[in-house]
Amino acid sequence: MVDHTHEASGLGLCGGCRWAGMVVSGKGSRFLRCGRSDADESFARYPPLPVTACRGFEAPAAPRRTARRPASSVLDGAVPDDELITFVETPPPPGGGPRAGGPTLFERAGGRAAVERIVERFYDRIERDPELRPLFPADLAAGLEKQRLFLEQWLGGEERYSQRYGHPRLRRRHFPFVISERAAGRWLRHMAEALREAGVPEDARAEMLAGLRPLAHHMVNEGQDVPRAPLDSERLD
Repeated sequence: MVDHTHEASGLGLCGGCRWAGMVVSGKGSRFLRCGRSDADESFARYPPLPVTACRGFEAPAAPRRTARRPASSVLDGAVPDDELITFVETPPPPGGGPRAGGPTLFERAGGRAAVERIVERFYDRIERDPELRPLFPADLAAGLEKQRLFLEQWLGGEERYSQRYGHPRLRRRHFPFVISERAAGRWLRHMAEALREAGVPEDARAEMLAGLRPLAHHMVNEGQDVPRAPLDSERLD
């Protein structure tokens, strides 16, 4: 366990950690959620506050994009299972572009060969998941190819996804499927394991998960009034 001295807004270390995100339930209650719990169950999803020591603490790479809620609005305790949780504060996504003249995240992760390994291992896990498998088509081949192209583009590689399918518009593309907060968490755990099994370097893996976490939770649409009809075309502009 590593001790840190950073304190913010009475939240302890969580007040300045890139993995901490404020969430609000369907009943209006606010909670602080640890994003590391999505990939590592040893971290508490809703930790007791204030947190004064944490081996997973990481300062954000850039300022947060929304204002932090005061500590008085954060409730200490478990979130009821029947409450719909929606992220209202998230860490910034990874920088797909080069780092000050350095390689892109796509290159640091291992390039196209690594992306192919990641997607193959991810879909192997989806095939065996009784909760997530029904959300995917019977034939996974098309999904495999789309995810390869999207992940390469998202990480800073060639924009082959947009060339073929237009604007990603991921949330709109997922409207036909009822996606719960639990499903988003399971998706992230499978992806975290796929990144590890594919041999993605630890620093690139952490940066990818920091961006995938808010992306996955942005797909949650359970209980929301969204169009469920399948898209007329795979291409969206």
